Amino acid sequence: MQFAVVVSLLLLSCLVSTAQDVELHTLKSNLQYRLAKGDLPKLSFGIETPDNVEVIAGGDQLLKTCLADSATWEQDPLLLRLAHADAVSIQSCRENRSPSMHVIFRQAANEPLEVWVNLDGHGSQTSRSRMAHLGESLYHKLTFRSNDQDLMFQNLERSFSTPLGISPARPIPFTLHQRFALFTTKTLTQVQPYAATLVSSAFLELFSPTRVWGQGTDEFTNHVFASFTKRLVTYGLQSSAAAALHEDLRYKPSLSTNLWRRSGHALLGTLVIATPRGNDIAFANIVAAVGSAAIINYSHPGQEIPDHQRTWTVAGENFLGFAEANLWNEFKPDVKHFLRSKVLRRP
Repeated sequence: MQFAVVVSLLLLSCLVSTAQDVELHTLKSNLQYRLAKGDLPKLSFGIETPDNVEVIAGGDQLLKTCLADSATWEQDPLLLRLAHADAVSIQSCRENRSPSMHVIFRQAANEPLEVWVNLDGHGSQTSRSRMAHLGESLYHKLTFRSNDQDLMFQNLERSFSTPLGISPARPIPFTLHQRFALFTTKTLTQVQPYAATLVSSAFLELFSPTRVWGQGTDEFTNHVFASFTKRLVTYGLQSSAAAALHEDLRYKPSLSTNLWRRSGHALLGTLVIATPRGNDIAFANIVAAVGSAAIINYSHPGQEIPDHQRTWTVAGENFLGFAEANLWNEFKPDVKHFLRSKVLRRP
């Protein structure tokens, strides 16, 4: 349990501390750029917060437009307004495009209409996009960051020439065949999974304090069987969850040359995935880490005695495995170049 807590805190600290570049565009400037298209009522803005901008003029006309134009605007039902304060007394509208202008209206008794607006990379909340909306919201809460407004501006530019309801930032297709090939690469068809299994099993045999695994050859065999089974279950769950949630977990290397930025980028990718709309929580990794831990503890492959108290420890080990894989993918070209040029003396 302590191990899992340490791993989780390290990953969370990485999420919070990874440096964020200075942005050229702000939420207010992007909203002004969106209004420049001329298809919405004129608005005047007031206070800007990291998440919203206050509308001080034009909000009444915008509310009428939102309620009357169902082709352009989608109204959030009460269930989807629960993330906001005063969920019962507010109205919430989103454009049926991506990026989407998201407007919150609040009318208190004997008080003027309050209007706050922001930009959402996911558009209106459909049955397919709600997990993405949830992932974006959790990312903001865990990292204390708002949307990347430079990326939002780029998507706004593309959206001006894109039909209503079509996302201007379509992800590169990731077919089921490609997903299966990625799964087999992580488990069966490369040398690395087998080498990692043997090394970790040898380490556990040397330093494991318990004898529930047997002794000598039996202990090593049980560790190998358990380690490889956990790898198959973990990456099987990861691939299945990613396909169901339409997540693309292919590793995307950092473009930085700074060691710490590259390391932070790799660790960030353990819990966060980059999408054309911005960063979201990697739900597939969470499902795989925790689900695999529960399955392994229930079936305890290779163990003579079950230990059902280790679920969260195993989940922490799974997250650590994801982090190690990302770090290897990030620095593998450098390691290969070093070995080839410095050790083997090849050009």
